[in-house]
Amino acid sequence: MYDLIVLGGGPGGYRAAELAGKFGIKTALIEKDYLGGMCLNRGCIPTKAYYSDVIGKIGNVKNMWDKKEAVVQTLREGIAQLMEMHSVDVIFGTGTIKDTSDVKKIEVETKEGKKVIEGKNIIIAVGSKSMDIKFENNNLQEVIKGDIGVTREDLWKTDEVKSVVVMGAGVIAVEFAVMLKEMGKEVTMLKHSKEVLRKSDKDIKKRLISTLKKRKIKMIDSFEIAKVEKKENSIVVYGSSPKGEKEIECDRLVLASSMVPILEGYGLENSNIEYDKKGIKVDKYMKTNLDGVYAIGDVTGGMMLAHVAEYEAMAAVYAISGKDYTIDYNSVPYCVFSDPEIASVGLTEQQAEEKGLKIKIGKSNFMSNGMALAMGKAEGFVKVIADENNKILGVHIMGPEAATMIGEAALAIYAGMTADQVAKCVHAHPTLSECLKDALFSLVG
Repeated sequence: MYDLIVLGGGPGGYRAAELAGKFGIKTALIEKDYLGGMCLNRGCIPTKAYYSDVIGKIGNVKNMWDKKEAVVQTLREGIAQLMEMHSVDVIFGTGTIKDTSDVKKIEVETKEGKKVIEGKNIIIAVGSKSMDIKFENNNLQEVIKGDIGVTREDLWKTDEVKSVVVMGAGVIAVEFAVMLKEMGKEVTMLKHSKEVLRKSDKDIKKRLISTLKKRKIKMIDSFEIAKVEKKENSIVVYGSSPKGEKEIECDRLVLASSMVPILEGYGLENSNIEYDKKGIKVDKYMKTNLDGVYAIGDVTGGMMLAHVAEYEAMAAVYAISGKDYTIDYNSVPYCVFSDPEIASVGLTEQQAEEKGLKIKIGKSNFMSNGMALAMGKAEGFVKVIADENNKILGVHIMGPEAATMIGEAALAIYAGMTADQVAKCVHAHPTLSECLKDALFSLVG
């Protein structure tokens, strides 16, 4: 019998198994596909491998594809080595929860057949999937879901695909639109509303729309797809917006819709675990309503980010080990790998105002940053939001290396630091981080 069975080998699942192994907890990890989950194999890592080549203008499509495959394979092998190092039994197959009483039972269907494994605890880490958008002919070969788009080589071939329609205006949609445009493709974004990155700070949204227009990415607001038709050499998207009915011809349609928790296919519906359409319900220790049953990552319907899943894994394994750890979700950063990059942590200006907080705002533009100018990437800004006592509430960055820069801001919010404290910490010159320093000094005076 195992002390812990982890269902799902994505960022949360394999991190939970690794940590449990370090703690001497006898652990089994069940994964139906590849170690690393969607993030490593079809999401975060493949898109960033493409991003580094596309934005850097490096190589051709075949080289990009080969690089992506090499990066993914290297990381898969690294995870497998971690599992072996910490004595985690990895079982490849489809797991189904059969019993959630004192002795938990999961039936695993492998290539060799079915078997039942038993454990004292279960961590459910099965992840999420693209939300279905219903319209006529949504199963055409030319209709691609955002979460599998990076594994479709034909989407990226410039000679075969010249025009792409991206349905959506969230993180996945923006990243796809920018990368495909940089590859010379004609890109049209069909947005559900007038906004992009709905939850972002208003200054980020305003600047991003301006940037996308500058890149000559066409945007159609408040669009609803009715059907898609296959023509001889293209497909036609039919739908409507407030300006009337439209027909848009393209080579590929990418459905970059929101992600939703996976709630079927592993016996959840036949268990006594509490859940609704938003996800499995958990407390701050990631425990469900049943003793010894935990859920982490996207399946809980919370912040659907790989790094959040990793820290939720820590919370769950710590709880199983009798230790205490909970996540401060207020200091969790998120990043958009567009060009320029976008990264945010903490409250937006809108959220602070909705809470009735008296706030101060500091800003600095990368146009006045020596390193950004030297890099030829001076588009964007840093915005800092603080309360009346200068305690940092939120930081929003649009510019070069924003995803790397946001770490300092996340730490400042996590530690409850003031703008004065962070500004007075010496920042090296010449570096992009000076733009954050300048925004902080503009706030404190």
